[in-house]
Amino acid sequence: MRNRQFQIGDAILEGTGLCAPCSRMEEIFGTGGYTAVRGHGGITAKIIQLGNTAIGDKIFPL
Repeated sequence: MRNRQFQIGDAILEGTGLCAPCSRMEEIFGTGGYTAVRGHGGITAKIIQLGNTAIGDKIFPL
């Protein structure tokens, strides 16, 4: 998805890179937080067009 635009709900985003879990997960989730999410990273993205999104919205490549 890097350098590719996609739409979620009414919002349009562009992937900018990978986002692997880090030690901050311990701060956010507490002890064992990093271990719980290790291997389940995501992506970072910049907003191209603001819009409403909701749980369950499909992701459409543009």
